[in-house]
Amino acid sequence: MAKVLSSRSEEGQRIQEIADQIPPIPVRGFSTTIQAITYTVTIIATGIVFLRVWVRWKLSGHHAWGWDDIFAVAGWVPLIPSVVFLVLATYWGLGAHDDHVPEGMLEYYQVRVKRYMFFFELIYFASSVLTKLAMAIMILRLSSKKKYSMIIWGNMLVLAINATVCLIIMFASCSPVSALWNEKLGFCRIKYGWIIISYAGSVVLALVDWTCAITPFFMLRDLQMPRRRKISVQVILSLGIVGSAAGLVRMAYYKAYDTEKYPHESLHNWGHTILWSILEAGLGIIACSLPPLRKLFKKFYQGSSGQSAMMSGMGTNDGGTQLSNLGGTPSGMKGLRRKEGSQWGRLDDEHSTSSQQHIVKSTHVCVETSSADDGKTYDQDKNEAYVWSRNV
Repeated sequence: MAKVLSSRSEEGQRIQEIADQIPPIPVRGFSTTIQAITYTVTIIATGIVFLRVWVRWKLSGHHAWGWDDIFAVAGWVPLIPSVVFLVLATYWGLGAHDDHVPEGMLEYYQVRVKRYMFFFELIYFASSVLTKLAMAIMILRLSSKKKYSMIIWGNMLVLAINATVCLIIMFASCSPVSALWNEKLGFCRIKYGWIIISYAGSVVLALVDWTCAITPFFMLRDLQMPRRRKISVQVILSLGIVGSAAGLVRMAYYKAYDTEKYPHESLHNWGHTILWSILEAGLGIIACSLPPLRKLFKKFYQGSSGQSAMMSGMGTNDGGTQLSNLGGTPSGMKGLRRKEGSQWGRLDDEHSTSSQQHIVKSTHVCVETSSADDGKTYDQDKNEAYVWSRNV
């Protein structure tokens, strides 16, 4: 038995040595498509994340920086190295048909590509988990109702348990870990460990995406915010459903990981799983970072609340009522004196962008004369300033 294991290990090492020395394959066909889509999604996602950081620090001030921003950037960071491994895999045959691989060398190219896929999947999964955590925190800031908090945090708990179980299976299924991409280097306790974690991870990630996309539709109904802004936020957050759809599509190709049962076109089929994975990760990052960019489109949002601003006086940039720099006593409040040195403060979106500031101010001032003034009642002035200081 020991001789058999030793002979098997020697064969595995020989295969690995050859796999490390084989030349790359000219990129063409589906492999080129994988590269093009990967570059496009990565560039767009990177641009959106940088815009988010710029909006938070430059337009809103550093006080607007929150935990959702931290996790959003943390979710983007692993995307870059995962893309590096993906592109390397395409140069050694990911997405290629069998007849594109040099004759008699398919096994060696499978070993090399699968090694790159292992590192891609590991890093990509970390990116997806961090991005979904950022999305969850952002959604929780839309409403403080307990039932919604329980739904979102319950969702995150399921995601954490799934991630932990998948990591345990991945690193414990084969010994050494390198046997995951080259079985002859060791032995696998769980023969189909890679397939199991692929299915489990895809199902749970899709469940999280759907929950995070649907829950805001119910949460936003209770918020005091312009209708146009509500619709835009709902549409942006629903992009998570598109990402989950990409994750579900790739499940049809997981069977190709079993090269014994499906020995043909394995590299081509693996290309489909990786392509849909990068689409899921990229769309998740984009959907997570789009809502904070609303400050770049103030004119669009102002149009949905312009009338209310005209009726109530000078408006802020986003259509709210500006309360600032009032030189004298406000109209309708004659007879009411301010204390010396006091000023009417301003409530606007520039100072309430930070989702840590949950400000809802309602002021009702009623001034009445005494009986000595013949029972006359002065005008009542009701000033209500609502600041929607959420993270969207």
